[in-house]
Amino acid sequence: MMFKPKMQAFLAVFCMLMLMVSACGSKPDASAGQQAPAAAASSDEILSKIAKTKTLTVGTDATFKPFEYKSGDQFEGFDIDLIRAVAKELGVDKVEFVDTEFKGLIPGLQAKKFDLIVSAMYITDERKKTIEFSDSYFPGGLSIMVKKDNETIKGLDDLTEKKAAVQIGTKSVKFVEESRKNIELVKVEKNTEMFLELETGKVDAVITGFPAAKAYAKEKGTVKVLPQTLTEEYYGYGIRKDNLEFVKAVNDAVKKVKDSGKHNEIVKKWFE
Repeated sequence: MMFKPKMQAFLAVFCMLMLMVSACGSKPDASAGQQAPAAAASSDEILSKIAKTKTLTVGTDATFKPFEYKSGDQFEGFDIDLIRAVAKELGVDKVEFVDTEFKGLIPGLQAKKFDLIVSAMYITDERKKTIEFSDSYFPGGLSIMVKKDNETIKGLDDLTEKKAAVQIGTKSVKFVEESRKNIELVKVEKNTEMFLELETGKVDAVITGFPAAKAYAKEKGTVKVLPQTLTEEYYGYGIRKDNLEFVKAVNDAVKKVKDSGKHNEIVKKWFE
C-alpha cells in the first residue's frame, strides 16, 4: 500500500511521539533504583550493625546471681543464657558482654558503649524517661532478706529504725526512700557487697529482687527471704530511644524464644 506524503509525515511524527512516551515510561524504574540506597540508610542502626557483623554488644553488671555473674572470665546466669537465645533469633552469631556497674548502665547505653542493657533491670516510668524497654521477659518484685535465725523481722514495718542494705541505682533505693523514711539505708555499689553487709551483721536486712535473693539464700543457707514481696515488678531489656525498630525486633525474638519452649528451659535451669 502506498501512503501519500502527508500521511507519511504524520506516521513519522507519531512514531517519534511513541518513542518519547516509551522513554519517559522507563524513568520510574531508574528513579526506583536510586531510592533503594536511601531506604537502606534509614534502617535501624543496630539492626544494620547486626546484619553486617552478626554481633550484639550487651551491657551488664555481672554481680547479680543467678541473673548475671562471672565464673573466671566467663559470663553466666539466667540473663546471659536468655539473651544468647534471643540474639540467635535476631541472626546474631556472637554476643559480647561489657561488665559495667549498675548505676553506669543507662549512661553507657546512651553513650553507645553497647547495644542494649541486660542486667535484671526493672521496667519503671522513671527509666522510661531516658530509655526504651523491651516487653518483659521475666517477673520479679522487691523482697526482704534477713539472717536465717532472725525471727523479729517479718515485714517492712519491722525495719523501723533498723539498717537495710540496698544497691545504688536500683529500684530498692527509691522504693524505701519514698515509702519508709524511718529505715536507715546502707547504699553499696555492688550486689555482692550488699549481701556481705548482711552476712557480717553490719545491717539487719537486705532489700533486693526476689528471684536473686531466693537463689542466694538457697546457695548460702545462712539467710532467708521473707515470702511476701514488697512490689510487683517486671524485668526488661533497656534500649536507646532512637532504635525503635530494634525494640520491635527484640520483642519478636523474645516471643519466639518463649513459644519454642527455650524460655521455660532456661527458667528451670536457674530457678527450679
